[in-house]
Amino acid sequence: MLNAYFGPMPEAIYNTAVYFKNTYRDSWITNPMSVEMIKDVDKSDVVSASLIESPVLGSISPLMLSGGVKTLMLVKFDRTHVFNA
Repeated sequence: MLNAYFGPMPEAIYNTAVYFKNTYRDSWITNPMSVEMIKDVDKSDVVSASLIESPVLGSISPLMLSGGVKTLMLVKFDRTHVFNA
């Protein structure tokens, strides 16, 4: 279920890039839904949990994915927090 909140929410995570960097798991990257999200949003291909081929940046780590993909993965895999999208 998706809930939308408007206005300040102190318990929400606003810096999703930093949170993602410190919490993601390799299994998130290779999950079939994540592979699709990375392909659709970043137009990149997952080679392995630590290697993604980007048409713009070349070979990148998961930490170099777009903020949108990182936030989508956090929403999917971390159901205990609220993320600023």
